[in-house]
Amino acid sequence: MVDDESVLGFCADGPLLTAMGAGSLVCVPIGNGDGALTLVRGHDRPPFSLADLAVLQEVGLQLGLAVRAQTSYQSRSQAAEALSASVAPRNLPSVPGYEAAAVYHPGSSVGAEFYDVFPVAGGWGFALGGAAGKGEEAASVSAMVRGGLRVLSVWESDPDLVMRKVNEALVAQGTGMFVMAAAGFVKGRTIRMSSAGHHPAVLLQPDGGVRYAAGGGVPLGIAAEAETGQETLTVAPGETLVLYSEGLISSRNERGEPYGEERLADVLGRCAGQAPSAVVKAVEEDRNLFSGGQVWDEIVVFALRGV
Repeated sequence: MVDDESVLGFCADGPLLTAMGAGSLVCVPIGNGDGALTLVRGHDRPPFSLADLAVLQEVGLQLGLAVRAQTSYQSRSQAAEALSASVAPRNLPSVPGYEAAAVYHPGSSVGAEFYDVFPVAGGWGFALGGAAGKGEEAASVSAMVRGGLRVLSVWESDPDLVMRKVNEALVAQGTGMFVMAAAGFVKGRTIRMSSAGHHPAVLLQPDGGVRYAAGGGVPLGIAAEAETGQETLTVAPGETLVLYSEGLISSRNERGEPYGEERLADVLGRCAGQAPSAVVKAVEEDRNLFSGGQVWDEIVVFALRGV
């Protein structure tokens, strides 16, 4: 029963409980320090009983568990969003002499694919890759590699040397993870490429011809001495360089068949003369059609076209 009608404070009409016409009330804690649940009954209803108190105490306990679960979920969700933001740029910068576009689809869990475009001495650089595995640890390793490639490129003019130094750092960290990666430095019409076990880039020509680059190398983090593949490409006006993630190539249809590089080449061949945004969209739509819209691993497609 309400003995002190000022217990919940005052309003413009006096004590709040008086204004509410309260006859009885019950107040129970929500969890352990997560607030309180207060119920009020008017004079025209029977007062709360000890049985009501017991039920509401259990309700408060369950609400506390729900609050804690929600808080934990929000924290993990925010961490996942932060990790996702650390492996992909918010916007692609403008690379003089080129048009660039990309698509990035997260997988069914916190993933590890990354891509980036950044300034280097006398030009621009780009990188794409991903750690083997899933979850927050794999994503953090990918973020470390992405950041290392970007930072070291300030001082080094050779993408292969940058790749080797990132490998040294990754091995020294002792994460036990390896990372497939490709990086390129753009200076005029020349692109110097370095590959560490990544899928080869594709050069789409104005007449619809498709040529795969050499690629090659061994993923970062496996051995202290990196084994990389090196290549120098010339991207003329109208030609488009395309890089893509493992998640694209390994996407499967309902029969378990992989998307594969042959199908990718067929799609790109039909995109001759199109802008990079149209190219990456065509690949995205074809992959969705192939796999029924299902995405398990991250999908990254990056295109750079000479203008």
